Amino acid sequence: MARMARYFLCRKARQVVNWKRQDNRPKSRDTGEGTMRQGFPRRLSHTLGGLVLLIALGFVIPQAAQGQATREVSGQVVTEGDAVISTGVTIVVQARDGTPVQEVRADSQGRFEVPNLHRQTYLLAVTAPGFYPLQSYLDLKDGGDRPVTLRLVLTRAPTRKTASPLPALTDMRAPKNARKLFKSAIQALHADRLDDARNKFERAVADYPCYARALTGLAAIQIAARDSDGAASNLHQAIRCDPAFPDPFTSLGKLLNSQRKFVESEEILKQGLRLSPEAWQLYDQLATAHYSEGQYGKAQEEWLRVLAIDPAPPAEVHAKLAAVYLQGGARDKAYAEMQAYLRVEPTGRFASTFKAMMPRLEPSGAHGTTSPQPEPPATPNP
Repeated sequence: MARMARYFLCRKARQVVNWKRQDNRPKSRDTGEGTMRQGFPRRLSHTLGGLVLLIALGFVIPQAAQGQATREVSGQVVTEGDAVISTGVTIVVQARDGTPVQEVRADSQGRFEVPNLHRQTYLLAVTAPGFYPLQSYLDLKDGGDRPVTLRLVLTRAPTRKTASPLPALTDMRAPKNARKLFKSAIQALHADRLDDARNKFERAVADYPCYARALTGLAAIQIAARDSDGAASNLHQAIRCDPAFPDPFTSLGKLLNSQRKFVESEEILKQGLRLSPEAWQLYDQLATAHYSEGQYGKAQEEWLRVLAIDPAPPAEVHAKLAAVYLQGGARDKAYAEMQAYLRVEPTGRFASTFKAMMPRLEPSGAHGTTSPQPEPPATPNP
């Protein structure tokens, strides 16, 4: 492409020289004095138009590129304990809109080099198996031509076991056929066969009317079908049958929050927490009720309790904390929670929104460094 551009420019230049020579020759009477002088500017404008077209089409103009200053970034990726991550470390340099610019892999000592970066702000995305992804802004606008050296710290992701549902009291009391119907209902639900799932949940409940887990599953189908009254009735029945089972409390609190019945929701959720103080889902819904009422301090406290119970909760908990910190004006903490969200869900539902917001929240004086990590949550005290 560059060769084509040079050929085009040289050809145009020769034409311009020839036109100038012709312009200096004596004009014949048949040609007319003003004919060549009028034609030359018109042809020259075509030449400039060709240059504009070349640039617009992305052709490389070698001389223009030589004047753009670049910088080199190097560094090392380590763990929180300053140990080397020897394999699988990938560093992707992105423009601020997320467009990939360069991708490199670290060596066995975690070291990497990224050459020829222009003086602008980039987003670094660092990944390694078994660690949370890290995203950090890199500002290369200041500092002249000096190389930039980074030390990037990855946080090890906890190994999460796939937890089977906690046994409820009524699970063991339910007849074998009811438990079999419940299992089939769950399979149908995962396959998006909602009518089939509802039918099997109803049959399980008919076989054992106090089957709390089946009642809760049936309520979920009813909520999806906008049968809020039927769902609430089944959830209250599940709570009466098995008060130590936290799922119906969580589902009922969520339903009441969606109906803006926040006081009633808080009562139900607090009742559930007295019986199941380690169920973080109850704190999550209680925080949602507080946030919706404008009680941001209480919402923050409950969501921090979620993190204290489960240090690796769903990423949306970090998104909710970011929102509540912004409401309280704690921009640095909001930034840290957005960073925590992106480590878990770099392409999640809120990723593009957070990437757009974070440059405005970025702490000052962080050139060439990673962004701050979230503060440890407070210990819960139900």
